[in-house]
Amino acid sequence: MTSKDIKPVIEQPDTEIPLMLSQAIIVAGVLAVGELACSPLYFSLLKSSLALIPWAMEAVFMAVAFTFVVGFALLWCAESFTLKMRERFRPFAYAIVGLIGYGVWSLLVFSATINSVLAMVGESVLTNGQIGAIALNGAALGFVAFLFAKLLDVKLGNRKTTAIIMLVVEVAAAIIGLIIMILMFRALYAA
Repeated sequence: MTSKDIKPVIEQPDTEIPLMLSQAIIVAGVLAVGELACSPLYFSLLKSSLALIPWAMEAVFMAVAFTFVVGFALLWCAESFTLKMRERFRPFAYAIVGLIGYGVWSLLVFSATINSVLAMVGESVLTNGQIGAIALNGAALGFVAFLFAKLLDVKLGNRKTTAIIMLVVEVAAAIIGLIIMILMFRALYAA
């Protein structure tokens, strides 16, 4: 018996980049665009204590950080969870994993970040309803991101140049957001 005789549990299409990497790139892209689109919602929750564009870039950083820290584990879980599922239902199972994962991330990370800014500028912290809105927004974004990740993974996997460009843009935007976040918290917490 040789390695050529061993067949995977699920036949994976032959792509230029690994499917899970292409899924992560898609998730990061969808979440980054979604966070940019939703940044006015968070801006209103911040009570104008932070400018819109810096907040939007911080939100992009947190979305990309989620993808490349927690997202890979969730993609692996979704893949394992859907091994025996019919192919037409698999994208929706991925979407449910994204809904739960990014909803919880938004509930914990986004609300904590916003509260840490509000507390330092003397504003009242978020109410339970506002925290619920943040979690619901994150859950919706996670659902869409993971759904697209499963639906478009092979297409992006076969376009290596496009995937690399998307990855570079996502990482560059995340680095800008991280720098803004570091500068903001350094200014807020300077004694």
